[in-house]
Amino acid sequence: MATIRQILHRRNAAVNINKVTTTMETTSAVRYRQYYKHWAQGIQFYDTLAQLAYLMVTAEHRIEHPLMAPPKSKTNALIIIGADRGLCGSYNSEIFRQIDTHIKMAQRFDRELKIYVKGVKVQTYLDHLKIKPEHVYEDFTDIPTTEQANDIGDFFMEEYLNGSIGRLGIVYQRFFSQASQKAQTLTLLPVEDLIDDLTTRATVIWPWELEFKDFELSPSPEHIFETLTKMIIRTSVLKCFLEAAVSEHLARVVCMRNASENASEMIEDLTMSYNRARQGQITVELLDIVGGVEAAKQ
Repeated sequence: MATIRQILHRRNAAVNINKVTTTMETTSAVRYRQYYKHWAQGIQFYDTLAQLAYLMVTAEHRIEHPLMAPPKSKTNALIIIGADRGLCGSYNSEIFRQIDTHIKMAQRFDRELKIYVKGVKVQTYLDHLKIKPEHVYEDFTDIPTTEQANDIGDFFMEEYLNGSIGRLGIVYQRFFSQASQKAQTLTLLPVEDLIDDLTTRATVIWPWELEFKDFELSPSPEHIFETLTKMIIRTSVLKCFLEAAVSEHLARVVCMRNASENASEMIEDLTMSYNRARQGQITVELLDIVGGVEAAKQ
């Protein structure tokens, strides 16, 4: 049976844990609300880009563009977005499973992988696999600035155009709603795969009865698509980082809240155990005193 000192030590430890988990929950809750607000405000913009892109690729006369051309290289590039810290449930482990799948598929189909990393946990996992990433994004914390996201998108578009890579994918935790997040790979290049993804979400975002011939475009569709392609890839890069940040902090809020509740229950149980043990000790001491008094009288 645990002594009073041991019970008190365990209760103090649970109190300290509760303080830490509560602080982490509060911090992540603030960041989650901040990032979620940005994500919600951008939905209409992302959907509008997808609508216009769908209109372009379903034209009566197919638009020819280098970023829609078949891959020239057997090298696939992956941007892997993980967390810098743990204590967020299965967030990182789901990303790791995606990494394992890509490595196995690359070996199976004789493809080379160029891996670009965001997140200390992903770096540690790749070190365990003895894989050295091509680049680690360390110049921003959770999400890049617009300029940084544009630079990332422009870099990979240039790599695709000169034949250095044949495909580009982003492994991240996709945010669907507060009740649904899932690790997945979004293909950005060739850009036609990205447009397919944007136009096949949970809700149909374009009226199927409308056709390309129902619109008059100025300037030409080819000229519009040139600018649209760059915009949609750049914004998709930024959106992936944003959704990953939203998902990470939401996962940490849930985990830390559960941990805080468990710590509170443990504190309550240990307090009751401490009170019972202390009361028992006081009773024994009182009996010893009474016994001593009685013995003195005799």
